[in-house]
Amino acid sequence: MLLASGCAYPRRDTLTYAAPKTEGLIQDQPSGLYSIRLIGAEIPPFKGAGLPWDSDGSGPDPFLRLILDGRVIWESPPQEDTNRPEWNITLPRNIFVAPMTKFRIELWDKDTASSDPAGSVVRAGLPENALPNAVARLALDNLGAVSITVSSPTPSKGVGLRFEIHDDGLSVLAVEPFSPAARAGIKPGDLITAIGESRVETVGGDRAASLLSLAADRGAALQVKDSRGRTREAQLDGSYLWLIM
Repeated sequence: MLLASGCAYPRRDTLTYAAPKTEGLIQDQPSGLYSIRLIGAEIPPFKGAGLPWDSDGSGPDPFLRLILDGRVIWESPPQEDTNRPEWNITLPRNIFVAPMTKFRIELWDKDTASSDPAGSVVRAGLPENALPNAVARLALDNLGAVSITVSSPTPSKGVGLRFEIHDDGLSVLAVEPFSPAARAGIKPGDLITAIGESRVETVGGDRAASLLSLAADRGAALQVKDSRGRTREAQLDGSYLWLIM
């Protein structure tokens, strides 16, 4: 997919697609990765000091923010005038939560979204009652609650690279952390000069981009030049790409 049209060099991502379904636990899934579904919330009928949520006396227009280590990972759409919002949304990518990751969910009222959250829950690591494939009710500090389901991460297939097409190679811009590219040691700033027997400057950028997307499945080695001009061969494994938010 072309990412930018106004830059000097075309930018693309390697192809990503859903992994074939497997039975049971995937043995090589990384620790700390989860798929999370945000189900809904329970909100007290009044906010602090017994005041109504909105000036006209109506209920709140709540939405959720999931925050990991201070970074907003995802924000839900608001639900209008309800104390029992339901989202039932599985996040589009996995999340990574290490034991000391600051896991935070904030509940906001759309009409007061510039002030303090209407309720929040904060944990170090994944909440202890978030058991696999079971609904976990997380108590908020406003006497409300948020319900989530945590399950095994979702695998994908692909190389996991974003790059620019140059005449002499594919310049790496970003690497997915849990990807064949990352496991092969490829880093931003590297220049991929050949895929298998095909040199980028010979086959052209478009053809090279297509070959790179297929390199993991085909077992094609990459010729990689780092920022210091050192050249090496990188072999992509054919295992999973674990996309994270």
